[in-house]
Amino acid sequence: MAFPVEEKYIEKAEGELGAKFPDSFRQKMMRLNGGGVEVGEDYFEIHPFYDTSDKKRIKRTCNSIVHETQMARNHYRLPENLIVIGNNGGGDVLVYKVDGNGFIEPTVYWFDHETEELVFAANEFSELKESV
Repeated sequence: MAFPVEEKYIEKAEGELGAKFPDSFRQKMMRLNGGGVEVGEDYFEIHPFYDTSDKKRIKRTCNSIVHETQMARNHYRLPENLIVIGNNGGGDVLVYKVDGNGFIEPTVYWFDHETEELVFAANEFSELKESV
């Protein structure tokens, strides 16, 4: 279950990742920190921003964007310029690309874990169909 999240938690993640998320993604996450989206015929669970406001939220957000990105970089050779925002449970992850100036491009991709290819998902996050 997803909850709203305060902007300070998004800013903390941005500081840890060294990149700024697109406004459409920030707004969606402040409204609903997590959830899921459909990409073609696939479903991706969206990772939350880590929220330490109470014990329940700490437990529900421990699989945060920062944590999942670090895990993918350290254990699955995810390129350093990609940030994991979701996964499909089968090994593929939904990602953003970071440009050379630390800004996250609005285009959303999925990273195919078998071919290590980036596959276009949407021009921006708001184009993806939200799913429960």
